[in-house]
Amino acid sequence: MQETANILKDHGIRPSLQRVCVYQYLRGVKTHPTVDEIYMALLPKYPSLSRTTVYNTLELLLENNLAISLDFGDGFLRYDADCSPHSHFKCKKCGKVYDVFIAPPDCTQMIPPGFTLQGTSLYMFGLCDKCAVGEGGLN
Repeated sequence: MQETANILKDHGIRPSLQRVCVYQYLRGVKTHPTVDEIYMALLPKYPSLSRTTVYNTLELLLENNLAISLDFGDGFLRYDADCSPHSHFKCKKCGKVYDVFIAPPDCTQMIPPGFTLQGTSLYMFGLCDKCAVGEGGLN
């Protein structure tokens, strides 16, 4: 927990117990959880935690470049503590999101003159290896 608290401090975030717990959880999972998933995972151990606290902590993490949000167009955001350049694949059957460690394309040559590119993201959709079995994808 101390390492997580130090990372928050280094980014100008006061490391309250709730903030440390949310960020530590996010750093420890690769499932790209939603606010509700984080809240439900932490609630048994931290019964005084609120969804609002989880949401506000995630907003702080986003503002301070300690997390990214993913919007697959399904009505809620997912969060990832891995801020390194990489892409994401979402299975259309089971809904799981996977990291794909290829950098998104360099789009700097595609934007109009005078525009400033601040980031890119690449979302891929299809069937994961488990869901593709029996769907004609893998045998």
